[in-house]
Amino acid sequence: MSLSTNNATAPSVETHQQQLIDAKHLEHIAIHNPRRILFLYGSQTGCAQDVAENAAREARRMHFSATVSAMDDYDRSLLIREHFVVFIASTTGQGEEPDNMKKFWKFLLRKSHPSDALDHMEYTVLGLGDSSYIKFNWPAKKLYKRLMQLGAVPFYEPAYADDQHYLGVDGTLGPWLTGLWKVALEKYPIPPPLKIIPEDVIFKNSFSLVFDPKELIDPTNNNNDAHSKQQEQQPLDFNQEPNSYLATLLTNKRITHEKHNQDVRHIELLVKDPVFPGYHPGDVLTMRPRNLAKDVDEFLEYNGWTSIADDPLTIVENLSDHQLPKHIPHRQTVRSLLTNHLNVFMTPRTSFFQLLIHFTSNEDEKDKLREFISPAGQDDLYTYSHRVRRTIFEVLADFKDVRIPLDYMLDVFPIIMPRSFSIASAPLASVQEQTQIAVTAPLNGEAVVGGDVEGELQWKIDLCIAIVHYKTKLWKWRTGVCTKWLKSLHAADELVSDEDKKEPSQFWIRIQRGTLKLPKDPSVPLICIGPGTGVAPMRSFLHHRIYAQGATQNVLFFGCRKRERDYHYREEWEQLKSEGRLKVFAACSRDQLSSRR
Repeated sequence: MSLSTNNATAPSVETHQQQLIDAKHLEHIAIHNPRRILFLYGSQTGCAQDVAENAAREARRMHFSATVSAMDDYDRSLLIREHFVVFIASTTGQGEEPDNMKKFWKFLLRKSHPSDALDHMEYTVLGLGDSSYIKFNWPAKKLYKRLMQLGAVPFYEPAYADDQHYLGVDGTLGPWLTGLWKVALEKYPIPPPLKIIPEDVIFKNSFSLVFDPKELIDPTNNNNDAHSKQQEQQPLDFNQEPNSYLATLLTNKRITHEKHNQDVRHIELLVKDPVFPGYHPGDVLTMRPRNLAKDVDEFLEYNGWTSIADDPLTIVENLSDHQLPKHIPHRQTVRSLLTNHLNVFMTPRTSFFQLLIHFTSNEDEKDKLREFISPAGQDDLYTYSHRVRRTIFEVLADFKDVRIPLDYMLDVFPIIMPRSFSIASAPLASVQEQTQIAVTAPLNGEAVVGGDVEGELQWKIDLCIAIVHYKTKLWKWRTGVCTKWLKSLHAADELVSDEDKKEPSQFWIRIQRGTLKLPKDPSVPLICIGPGTGVAPMRSFLHHRIYAQGATQNVLFFGCRKRERDYHYREEWEQLKSEGRLKVFAACSRDQLSSRR
C-alpha cells in the first residue's frame, strides 16, 4: 500500500556540502539493511531533538544504521519503506503538536490513507510533557494511536515523560531507553564479529569549522582576487526564516513599580514589511534571542578563542542526516555562533555531560561525569545542575580540564531556540493607531510616517513580558537568556535626544495562530481571566472587541500582588470602565493581607 504525498519536497544541497542520500538509496537501505532505525522527532524547545540525537548515537554504538530527522523535514514518501521507527514528540501550548511536527501530523490524518498503509512498520513512541496540564502528552498519545490505526505494529511500549518528575524527563527516559535497547538487540542482534562500541570512543563531529586561508584574512595582502572572494562571502548573522519579518522596537518600558520585585515590560514593535500578513487577536509572536556581547566575550576568553573569534569560516556538514539549521548561515565566525546561535548560558541536559567525558584528560573529572550520567547518579546530577540552575559556562568552569574542540561546538552546545509570547494588542486597533505612532515614535531622529510610500501599511504589536530574574540555591542571580536580551535593547522612544545617534533595535519575528478564539457575535458577553502577564492575550481580545467591534459586554478578572505596584495597565482598564465598556475586578493578594492585619 502507499501513502499519498503531494507536497513532499527534497531538501536542497549546496555545492560545498556532502551530497545527501537520495530516495532510491534510502529505499535500498530499508530493504537490505534490517538494522536501520529511524528517529523522528517533534520538538519546540530542543528537548525532543536532543533526546533523538542522543539515542541515535547510542544506536550507532550497537551498529544500527541510525538516521535522525524532524518530522516535518522528513520526506514522507519514504515512510512506507521504513520498518523500524522511534517517534519522539514533545508538547507545546495546551496540548498541541510542536511546530516541526504539524505538517507530518496533518499528513497522517488524511482520510485517504488505507488502514494497512503502514503494516510493514514496527514503531514506538516517547512523549515529553508536563502533567500539570490537562492534555498531558496528547501529541505523543494521539500519534501512537494513529500509527496503529494505519497498521503499524508497536515493538516496544510507549512512554510519557513528565517534567513534573523531580528528575524531569530523565526520570522516565533512562529506564525506557534501557528497555528499548534490550528489545532492539533481541530483534536485531549485532552480527559477529562486531561488538558494542565502547562509550569512551567518540564519533566523528557532525560539522567542521573550516577557517578561511590566511591570505583571505590578512589585510596587508594585495591579492585583489582574494579580497573580492572574501567580500562575496562575508559572514552573516542570520538567514531569514520562512514567514519571518523584521520588527523595529518602538517602546521598551517597565510597567511595574521600581520597588516591586519583578520587572514587567510593555514592549511595542513596528512591522513595515509590505508582505506582512498581519495577525489576529490572541495570536502568538516568536523571536530568537541572542547572548549579550559582554557574556560572549567572557566565554571566548575562558576557552582561549578570543584571537580567532572574528576570523571568517565556513560550516561544513559531515553527516548526511544532520543538516545545519536553516536559520544559521554556513558563513560564520566563532563570535557570531556564540552570540546568535549557541546557548551556552542555559542549564545543560544530561547529554551534555555524556559528551564532556570525551573532552577531558582528567580521570577524576571523567569519573565524576560518568557518575552523573549513571542511573545511580541521577540524584547527584539533579542536585548539582538542575536544582541550582547551573549554566553550561559554569559547568565548564567547574570541570577545568575540559577542552572542547571547535569542530564539536555544534554537537556539544545546544541551539538557541525561539521564544513565544502572547500578543497584547489587537490588529485593527494597531492599524488605527498608525497616525499616533508617526508622532510619538521617532526613528533616527525623524518621525515614522504612516506612508513614506503612499499606501504603506504599518503594524504595531504590543507585548507584556516579565523579565526572568531570580536568585538560585547558590545565591547567584540568574536572568533568562531572552528577557536579558530584550531588556538590553534600544527602543526608538528612548533615542529622541541620543547624541550617539544609535539605531533602534531590530530583529526577526514570526506570528503563530493562537489557540483561543473570540465569539463571532460581538453581542455575546465575554469574561476574561488573566492574572499577571497572563493579561496579555486578554488585552488583545478586549482591544479588538472594544475598538473594532464596539462591544460593551466585557468583564476582566485580573490578579496581582499590590494594586500600586504590579496592576498591569491599570489606568487603561479604569478608563474603559469609566466609559462603560468594561467591568474590572482586581484581586490584589498582598493588599488583602495588609487589610486583615
